[in-house]
Amino acid sequence: MPYADTAETARRWTTERAVDLWAIFAGDLAPEVIEALRPSLAAVRADGARIALVGPGGSAVGPEAAAADLVVDGPAAPSPFGLFAALEAARVGDARRLGLLGGSVAALEAGHRAGAGAIVGLTGADPALRRPLLFGQPDAIVEPAGFAGLDAERWASKRSHRERVLLNPGPSVVTDRIHRAIAGPDLCHREPEYPALFSAVRSKLLRVAGVDDDWAVALIGGSGTAAMEAMTGALVRPGRKLLVCQNGVYGERIATIAGRLGIEVVPVTAPHTIPIAPAAVAAALDAGDLIDALAIVHHETTTGLLNPVAEIAALADARGVPVITDAISSFGAEELRIPGSGLDIVAGTSNKCLHGLPGVAFLLISPRAQARAAEVPPRSLYFDIPNYLKAQAKRTVPFTPATPAIYALDAALDELFDEGLEQRRAHYRARMAYLDRELARLGLEPIVAPEHRSGSVRSLPLPAGVSYEALHDAVKRDGYVIYAGLGTAAATNFRVCALGALEIDALSGFIASLERALANVTLSGSVA
Repeated sequence: MPYADTAETARRWTTERAVDLWAIFAGDLAPEVIEALRPSLAAVRADGARIALVGPGGSAVGPEAAAADLVVDGPAAPSPFGLFAALEAARVGDARRLGLLGGSVAALEAGHRAGAGAIVGLTGADPALRRPLLFGQPDAIVEPAGFAGLDAERWASKRSHRERVLLNPGPSVVTDRIHRAIAGPDLCHREPEYPALFSAVRSKLLRVAGVDDDWAVALIGGSGTAAMEAMTGALVRPGRKLLVCQNGVYGERIATIAGRLGIEVVPVTAPHTIPIAPAAVAAALDAGDLIDALAIVHHETTTGLLNPVAEIAALADARGVPVITDAISSFGAEELRIPGSGLDIVAGTSNKCLHGLPGVAFLLISPRAQARAAEVPPRSLYFDIPNYLKAQAKRTVPFTPATPAIYALDAALDELFDEGLEQRRAHYRARMAYLDRELARLGLEPIVAPEHRSGSVRSLPLPAGVSYEALHDAVKRDGYVIYAGLGTAAATNFRVCALGALEIDALSGFIASLERALANVTLSGSVA
C-alpha cells in the first residue's frame, strides 16, 4: 500500500478492489465446499476479481477447474511458489493484492509465506471445525456460502472501510514503514527489551526537541488529550492558580481539565482567529501573585492559528512562572525553540506531525518542571508524572504501555531523521502554500490572517448554500476526508489539513474534487 503520493493513488484507493486475485490449491477444498463456494466466487468475479486454481502437473481438474478463471501448474501447499506462479499468470505484480482461500493449515501457511494480502479459511460454523484452522492464522474463517459477504466488506471495490487521503488534523496517512513497525514482536513491558525501546524513543524525541539529556520524557497511552491532562495537573501547587491562554477549543480544553482537577484558572482570552497578546499575558501575570504556572497552545487546531509561544514563555520565565505547552499538532512540523525558552513541559502525540499511529502521547519535561512536579500532590493516578519518572529510574513503567504504537513512533522518528527535520518543515510549508493558492482560486479564503497561519491546517468558511455534510460526502466519494469546524464555527466553517505522508500531487486530486463539488451545489445546499 503506497502512501498518498499522487492523485492516481487516491483514485485507486477509492475505486479499486484490495484483492485482485483469489487463489485455491487443487485438492485442498472438498467438492461440497467448492459447490457451496460457487455463488460467492461468481459475485467476487462480477466485482472484478479473478480466481486461480493452483495444482501440480495438471492435477487441477473437474469442479475445481470449472470454478476458476485460470489454472496454474505449480507446487502444492505449503509451498508458496504455486501462488507466485498464479500471480505471474494473472499479471498481478503485488503479492498484497493476492488472496488465499484455504481449507487446511498447509494452504493457509502457504498464503503467509507468499505474502498474500488476505488469507481466509473456509469451513463450517461449528467451532470444532474452525479450531484446527486457527493454527494457520487466517485473517478470517467463514462458511463457503458467506465468502461473498466477507469479500464485499473487506476487499471489494465498494467496501466502506478503505484507505483514503486524510485531510483531517490527525491521525494522518502514514507509510508502509510505519504499518510494518506495529507488527513488531509481542513484548512484556517488565522485560529489559521494553526499557531499551523506551530509551531509543526518548533519545529521538529529545533530538527533535533540541534539548539536553536532563529533560525527561513520559510516554502515556492515549490520545494527545492524555498528555494535556497530565501536564495540566502537574505544576500547580495547592491553593495556587493556572493562567490559561484561550483562543480556541484546545485552550478552552485545558481550562476545562484544570477545573475538573480543582485548579483555579486565570484566563487570558482572544478571538479564535487572533493570537494571544503577550501584553495581556504580562498584565495578568503581574496582577496575580498566586499564578503558579502558565498554559498555552502552540498550534490552535481549531483554526490553524499559531500563538507567539516563545514571546509569552519569555515573559513568564522572567517572572519565575513555568510554562506548559500543547504542541500536539505542531511538534515536528512547526518551529518551536525549546532550549532556554522558558517552556517547561511540552505535550505531543505520535499520530500528527510525527507521522506515527494513534495510541501514545508524550511529555517533554524540563529539570525545573521535574522538581516542581515532585512538590505537587498527585491529582490523578494514571496521569501522575512523578510516578512515570520514578518508574523510569528503575527501568520500568507504572502501567502497561501501548507497545505497538511505540514501535510505530520509533519507526516514524527514524523516518523523520531520514527525511531531515528542516526538510519536513519545508515540505509542510510547500503543501500549504499550494493549498492556499488553489483555495484562493476557488474563492475560499482561510479565516486566519496569513502571518498567523500554521503549516498544516486551514479553517475555511463554507460557501453560501453549501452544508458541511454535503461537501464532506462529495469529496469523500473521490477518496478525500475533510474535517468540520470546531466550537461555534462548526456550522459555518470546514477544515482542510495536510499532515502525514502526503504529496502535493495527491492534493491536486483533492482540489479537482473540491472544485467539482462546489460547481455542483444545488439550491437545497446539497452537492451532487
